[in-house]
Amino acid sequence: MMRSTRRLTALTATTMTLCLLSTACGGGGDGEAVQKSGELAVDGEVIASAELMNAAQEEKAVNVYTSLNEVSNDKVAEAFEKDTGLTVEGIRAPTGRLMERIQSEAGSGALPADVITMPDDSLFQILVKKNLFTKHAVPADKAIPEEYKSPDGLYYALISSPTVIAYNSKAIPTDQAPKAWADLPKAGAAGHKIGMVHASQGAGGWGLALFTRKKFGKDYWQRLAATKPRLESSVGALAEKLGRGEVAVIAGRPPEIGELKEQGAPVDFVWPEDGTPMFNFFIGRVAKGKHPNAAQVYLNWSMSKRGQSVLATEGGDYPVHPQAAKPRVQGKELPAFDSVRPALPKTEDWLGLRNSWIAEWNTVFGYRS
Repeated sequence: MMRSTRRLTALTATTMTLCLLSTACGGGGDGEAVQKSGELAVDGEVIASAELMNAAQEEKAVNVYTSLNEVSNDKVAEAFEKDTGLTVEGIRAPTGRLMERIQSEAGSGALPADVITMPDDSLFQILVKKNLFTKHAVPADKAIPEEYKSPDGLYYALISSPTVIAYNSKAIPTDQAPKAWADLPKAGAAGHKIGMVHASQGAGGWGLALFTRKKFGKDYWQRLAATKPRLESSVGALAEKLGRGEVAVIAGRPPEIGELKEQGAPVDFVWPEDGTPMFNFFIGRVAKGKHPNAAQVYLNWSMSKRGQSVLATEGGDYPVHPQAAKPRVQGKELPAFDSVRPALPKTEDWLGLRNSWIAEWNTVFGYRS
């Protein structure tokens, strides 16, 4: 797959090693959305003032720490660079690894990030308590529903990401592929290898564990664990194994499955009949970032109709901006949010049950972190 031409350090889920992706030209895009007035604006929506853009251009780059999937991450960076002329640098890693890195670097006073984009409200709250973020109201703030804003003004929900059932039709016939989460243990017991992100690694893993335990009880975990599913640290790693037929069915996300289909892999996904677990990605500006103005532009753009539309159409996630484009995968518009039976966890369950239930999940599945 072609990668964007920005400077980015990627921490992969499979190797856990660092690799450097360097730009061919050492800079961002052309700043196509910067108007003659100096403002950053797209389709009449002013995203940044001329004064802010001028200050950001002097900084030249923004350092973003993110666990967005590679598809979304690359497309967002490319569009942002093209619109603003600023360069996107930083780290992309699975959520758990990214959190470890952030805490380690912040603890030593050496965190280079200007912006952090990461799911899991409980992890974001840890960073909030460490006073890592500073308040910032984006120009689109009034358009964003209140449920997607933190009460303290320190961060926003960026997107809502669905977890779906994906399968490899060469590993399991389409008519035998599970259509609901309730069917997963049966498919595994029939000899079809199941793949999952473990509960302690990121919002997707914990979100699915919480959803299935609340809906089906602890017995469901035990029945699923008895099939000895393949456990991974990221959806990206799972998707690769699904594409190769090493697992037959996974709990995955539409963007990764769509990319595999484009590459010719015999894969597809279904919207589960018994509910689609949803989790939010969050975005916040680091208080002590070295590029404060570029960081503001990045947040403004990400929460604007333009940025939200890129996330939806290129990344296949549901935007939080009501006027943004509908999400698409492989050029096809995804169903309306309410029609996929979205399962949104209660905040008190997400935060209050996380530690104890993940510990139980680890015991049931025989997983050691």
